[in-house]
Amino acid sequence: MNYTQETTINTTQKTKSLKQRMLGIALAIMFALTLAGTFMGMQTKTTHAATNNTYLVSIIRNVFGPYSDQAIRIAQCESTMNPNARNTMAIGGSYASGLFQILYPSTWNGTAQAGKSPFDPQANAQAAYQLFKGDGFRWTQWQCKA
Repeated sequence: MNYTQETTINTTQKTKSLKQRMLGIALAIMFALTLAGTFMGMQTKTTHAATNNTYLVSIIRNVFGPYSDQAIRIAQCESTMNPNARNTMAIGGSYASGLFQILYPSTWNGTAQAGKSPFDPQANAQAAYQLFKGDGFRWTQWQCKA
C-alpha cells in the first residue's frame, strides 16, 4: 500500500467518524428539544387545568356559600369539574349538561337561568343552587352524593 492509498483510507475513516459524531450530536439535540417541548407542554396544560379549576371552585364557593364543599364534590363527581360536559344518553329527551349536569332542556328551562347556556359555569352553578335550595338543601336531583 502506498502513501496515497493510506492517506485516502485515513481520510475516509476520519470522515466516517466525524459524520457519526455529528449524527449523534444532532440526534441528542433533537431528543433534548423534544423532551423540553414535552415538559413545557405538560406544564402549560397542568397550569391551565389548575387555573380553570380554581376559577370554577371560586364560582361554586360564591354561589353555594356554606354548602360549597358539598357542591364542589357534586360537580367533581357529576362532570369532573368540566363546564362543557354533556351526557350523550338522553333522559326523556333531555341531556345532563354543564358543571352540575342539569337536564337540558327539561329541568334547565324551569330555572331562573333558562335564558342562558347550561354550559356557562356561573349560570349552571346558580341553577344548581336554585334546585338544591328548592329541594330543602338536599342533593336529591343528582346521582352523585355529597
